[in-house]
Order: sequence, then structure tokens, then C-alpha cells
Amino acid sequence: MDEVASDRLADVAERAVRAGGDYLRDQFRNGHIEGEFGPDDVKAVADREAERRVRAEIEAAFPDHGFHGEEAGRLAGERYRWVVDPLDGTNNFAHGLPAFATALSVLDEEREPAVPVVSAIYEPLPDSLYLARRGGGATVNGEPMRARVHRDLAHGTVSFVLGDAAVRDPDLRAESWELQTELHSHCKRVINTWSPTVDWGLLARGDLEGLVEFYPTTFERPAGSLLAAESGVVAHEVGEVYVASPDPDVADRLREVVASV
Repeated sequence: MDEVASDRLADVAERAVRAGGDYLRDQFRNGHIEGEFGPDDVKAVADREAERRVRAEIEAAFPDHGFHGEEAGRLAGERYRWVVDPLDGTNNFAHGLPAFATALSVLDEEREPAVPVVSAIYEPLPDSLYLARRGGGATVNGEPMRARVHRDLAHGTVSFVLGDAAVRDPDLRAESWELQTELHSHCKRVINTWSPTVDWGLLARGDLEGLVEFYPTTFERPAGSLLAAESGVVAHEVGEVYVASPDPDVADRLREVVASV
């Protein structure tokens, strides 16, 4: 992809996640959340409206592109497909916890397999905009970003991300608890924020020593993994588990821990 095309995709990606995130910020501060509360998830009215605003920005610029949103489903298009999580952290949002984001990735479907070429993550409450271009680096609020950590794994914090498939499968959930227990014995803290793209932003900043994603989720993974790669994070895949750290030694150690369970 040429630089002009990459820049145009990135510009629209930024506008789109800001459109969704700005709406979410205002709704969150209003303090009244409408939604359907299920046994393992929440479907907030805000999800649908945020996605509508994100989609409107994309379609105004690229009406022929494909679209895949949590609410609208997958819609066919030409070459590029926009994968959108309008509200990553719906449970947090619905319960008044200030950890959520609007996230998207742009997949080039002329490649096999399709790969993310642009990703954008917007946390509206701290007003943090993460942007990554394949081969073009990563930024936060326009400033170049390069992940660095200053603690080893024993003194570090690792985010554990549980994918949707594992949330709904009792056997996988039990396996995930076993893995988390093992991780606890190798690091200072294991955290579960229930907003994976927020954690990917922290990882790309170097504020987390590592991230382990158990059975990756369709909507967050492309955006987060591209941001991580373009900020210098080292990642490995062990079966259905993704492990990453800005420190290659920590990444290797996390891979060993996962493989041992």
C-alpha cells in the first residue's frame, strides 16, 4: 500500500473512532445506561449508536469498503474491510467503570490471509488516541510511540484477556483459570480490565510488562496486535493463546509459562 492510501485510511480511522468515543464519553458522564443484561454480557444501547456513528464516517469516505461490526455483522465490500468494536468494555461502561474504548482495524483482503494495515483505538475519558500503520509505526495523540519496560516479569504486571469463546465455554474458562493461576506465580500482578484494547494501549506505552490473550476475540485482536507490533512489542502465539511484551525475554518467558499449562 502506498503512503497516500495509508494516510487516508488512517485519517478516516481517527475520525471514526473519535465519533464513536466522543458519543460514549458524553453518555457515560450522563450516568444513565440503557441495555440488556445477560448472564455473561451486556448489550448497551450505546453500542449500537456508537457503531452507527463510526460506520457513518467510514461510509462517507469509502462507500465501497466492507464493514464488520459487533452490531451490524459482516457486510461485503471491495478490498478493505473495517472491523469495528464500537464499545470495547461494555460491562465496564454499563457499571460505571471508566475503562472503555472505541476501536477498529482496516484489513486488506487482497492479502492471504487478510491482514490489518491500519488500526485506531480511542479512549475518550483520558482522551488517548492510538494509531498504527503497518510498516509506518505507532503514535499516541500524534506522538511516536516505542514500547519500553523497566521491570522484569517477577516485578511486573500482566494483563490477562479472556476471549468471548472462552467466556461462554465452561471447559475453556476452567483452563483459563488454570493459566491465570500459573501466571500469578511468575509476576507481581495479573489484571483483568475487561477492555482488551485499553490494555493494548498500555502495553504499547510500556506501562504493562506483558499481555496474554486466551482465545482471541475477532473485533479487538487485529487493532491491538497491529498497535503492539508497530510500537515494538514482541509477540508469540501458542495455540489459541497470544502472548506479548515489549521485552523479548519477558515475551519468551510468558510463552514458556503458557506452553507449560
